[in-house]
Amino acid sequence: MFEAGRTAPLNRPSVLFVCMANRIRSPLAAALFRNYLLREGLPIQRWRVHSAGTWVQEGATCPEVVIQAGFSRGLDLSKHRSQKVNEGLLSSHNLILVMEHSQKEALNHVFPHHSERLFLLGEMSNSDEEVKDPPVITSSNIDLLLNQISLLILKGLPRILLLAHGNL
Repeated sequence: MFEAGRTAPLNRPSVLFVCMANRIRSPLAAALFRNYLLREGLPIQRWRVHSAGTWVQEGATCPEVVIQAGFSRGLDLSKHRSQKVNEGLLSSHNLILVMEHSQKEALNHVFPHHSERLFLLGEMSNSDEEVKDPPVITSSNIDLLLNQISLLILKGLPRILLLAHGNL
């Protein structure tokens, strides 16, 4: 692993998904991405796929409605525990994907040496689309969120795979 200011990619492809609380959007994105890796026949055990949040209560679980919505799509979020984004997490991933412009701006401000690997998820498909928290946590809103994240990952998959290998 290379630390701050590293000049070479890590030896394993890696993606860190970041949202605010690390209880809904980023855990869903990480789980969806792992499923895409499996569907593509890629060796998931050789990958690092994690999620974190910028404003986190450490160790919190996903809301039950999120866990159930994930189960309905073959995602298991039952063991997820929230964690705060930090230097170690950022340094140990080739690609960092955030959900909102404000998260990108905040991380670029606090960790400017990681800015070349930090993108809005929508940017992977040449979009400026943000993934916002649902206004109310209901099963229908979580389904809409899952659809949005899934589509953004699917559209951006070629670029995500390239950048996750450290090819900037």
